[in-house]
Amino acid sequence: MTDNIPRFTGAVWLSLLISVGLNNLPLSGPWEIWLPDWVVLALVHWALVIRQKTSLFMAFVIGLMTDAMSSSLMGQHAFSYVMVAYFSVRLGLRMSPEAYLQQFALLFIVVGIFMLANLWIRSLTSYTGQGFNYWAPLVGSLVLWPFYHWFLGFFHSPRKLS
Repeated sequence: MTDNIPRFTGAVWLSLLISVGLNNLPLSGPWEIWLPDWVVLALVHWALVIRQKTSLFMAFVIGLMTDAMSSSLMGQHAFSYVMVAYFSVRLGLRMSPEAYLQQFALLFIVVGIFMLANLWIRSLTSYTGQGFNYWAPLVGSLVLWPFYHWFLGFFHSPRKLS
């Protein structure tokens, strides 16, 4: 049986900071609506690979940073990322990290919960929705998940348990 460990101290934090940076890249055109929330994908990855390194506090701090950088309601992403981390760890305990169909099902549920929480918070602040375009990042998350999961694999290495 193998277990995963971070390659270096701060690998989880660095990958989350890279994800925050990817969230704030300025894009225009038709691709903009399909881009996922990269922090959500990173939190799901770490919840599947190294559960003990994924904490709700870490998700909360990254959420506050995202709120500050994206000029959204303070605490909106923090609340949503804490929910993502919690559900990813809890549901990830019931599956193996190598089963891609189970990963897609988990990702669909967790990203859906994230988007519903954000939609609920936005509706409380009189947000007018975009219709079906609001749900496009859910599809984008499922499409980009294998590549991003592979990329984040460089931040940890397997270790044999004896």
